Amino acid sequence: MHTNPLFESWFWFLSFVIVGTDIIIAFVFLFGVRRALIRLGRTKADRVRIVSSLGIALFGWLVLALFLGWQEIFRSGLNQPVPYIALAIGLPILVGALFIRGSKQVREIIAAVPQSQLVAFQFYRVLGVTFLVLHAAGQLPGIFALPAGFGDVMVGLTALMVGARAGRSENDQLVILWNCLGISDLLIALATGFLSAPTRFQILSLDAPNVLIGSFPLVMIPIFAVPLSIVLHLASLSKISAAHGWVRKQAVSA
Repeated sequence: MHTNPLFESWFWFLSFVIVGTDIIIAFVFLFGVRRALIRLGRTKADRVRIVSSLGIALFGWLVLALFLGWQEIFRSGLNQPVPYIALAIGLPILVGALFIRGSKQVREIIAAVPQSQLVAFQFYRVLGVTFLVLHAAGQLPGIFALPAGFGDVMVGLTALMVGARAGRSENDQLVILWNCLGISDLLIALATGFLSAPTRFQILSLDAPNVLIGSFPLVMIPIFAVPLSIVLHLASLSKISAAHGWVRKQAVSA
């Protein structure tokens, strides 16, 4: 039987909440892409092809993350020259960033998605309250859980407010500030989580290593939700950059 440090009732409840949220995020993401393709005037055949291809990649990633997480691949990196969890986080971010920068089709889709929706979508970050609850239950070290939990909740709640503001008027500075806040929150969470987890690089929470962050189901947050969140932040910032570039080009041509 699969073992987990969480007692059984919490384990199944968290599995339902975290995995269920990941699945909902993936479906909503694909729905947003489909809406963007409609705005671009793409044919039905093109929409089906693009959404299907993206869906296979997205859910393939999710299934792979679920399988590896369930197998406890990321629970301890003490015997790993490079902690596998670092690769599981970094590679999807790298792939996403390369597509945003190198694919004209991806940039067109991003341009067609309203900034308000791109920002408000990250309301799911309030799921970070899980870290605070587990810390209160003595399951996670405060050095990780407090900044990660409060930071995620703040970013998730402000996503709705900033998204609503972006929908009423163009306020690029506010959106840029929110994106920087969101990325900073994730970087702090990754750093404290990594340095408090049982690896050869651990320097924090030595008396109570952060084992849960690499254990299923909690590991689904850093290996799926976090990379996707960073890619969404990059997409939002690239949308602003592209808009400013277009304005400058128009000014020069005039």
